[in-house]
Amino acid sequence: MAAQEKVAWPLPDVASVDKPFWEEVQQGRFVLQKCQDCSRLQFLPRPVCVNCFSRNLGWQQSSGTGSIYSFTNVYAPVRPAPRKQVEETGVPIVFAAIDLDEGVRVLSEIVGCTPEEVELGARVKVCFEQAPGTNFKLPKFRLIK
Repeated sequence: MAAQEKVAWPLPDVASVDKPFWEEVQQGRFVLQKCQDCSRLQFLPRPVCVNCFSRNLGWQQSSGTGSIYSFTNVYAPVRPAPRKQVEETGVPIVFAAIDLDEGVRVLSEIVGCTPEEVELGARVKVCFEQAPGTNFKLPKFRLIK
């Protein structure tokens, strides 16, 4: 890969089922899908409730806070743009499973700290960062210090 070559950052393929989620993210809000019949919260967005199979779904604002359930340091990302970032900075991407306070587990990147600062059970809060070279915001998480 030439040093001058621009590599596009991977963005989600927005589908009709998760379009409301991504619209809220672009406004700096993190929402969870909520079944209007059984009140179950779920993430990732789906066309039916994972609990009762109802199609009567809505959205609820999340606190955006939670704790790290598990994490890994990614030193060799598969996608070209993140791989280039890791190669240039020498810093791995910290990817985590996060248990939100609402009882839903999400997967995301931990940013704003060194990999050595991340530990199991650490408290985190959602933040929104533009994907490099785009106007598209992605939800990520920062340690609550």
